[in-house]
Amino acid sequence: MNKINKLRYLLLIPFFLGAPLAYSSNTLDVEFNGELIATACQISSKSIKQDVPLYNLRWQFINENGSSAVTPFSIAIDKCSAMDLKKIIKLTWISNKLITVKGDSFIATEGDSNVLLGLVDKDERPIIWNKPMSVGAISVVDNTQQLDFGVFVRKPPTGEAKTGDFSSIIMFNVEYE
Repeated sequence: MNKINKLRYLLLIPFFLGAPLAYSSNTLDVEFNGELIATACQISSKSIKQDVPLYNLRWQFINENGSSAVTPFSIAIDKCSAMDLKKIIKLTWISNKLITVKGDSFIATEGDSNVLLGLVDKDERPIIWNKPMSVGAISVVDNTQQLDFGVFVRKPPTGEAKTGDFSSIIMFNVEYE
């Protein structure tokens, strides 16, 4: 095939492809989007935007003892398939408001009290921040996995805890392997 015939075919292709659009008066754009997920598991609606209340904390007790008792809380994951329930779960706790005291990381809080928050696993070991950590044995009830943790209040590394409100927000990410 010579160069002129090739050029003629190349010029005709856009004409035929564009012709239906040029003569159509009712064209529309359709946009598709979605998300591919590796597992059917979902964070339970009860665990999303979870508030963990820490009540009846005496500032004097915190200052004298260094920290409060641990308040338990859990994260529920549901809609898992039988295969997903056998996978290793890795959880990443995420915060950019960490303060290190004696080798352990604590969350700085907002408010007047000047306290820090400590997160622990179900065995009351400090969690590892900003890195995936494998979660050990998990309780499963009605195809819902429950990841158990705890939180406690700690006095600041310097100075004293004060009376007043405090709050902090952290994020977490769950992966299945």
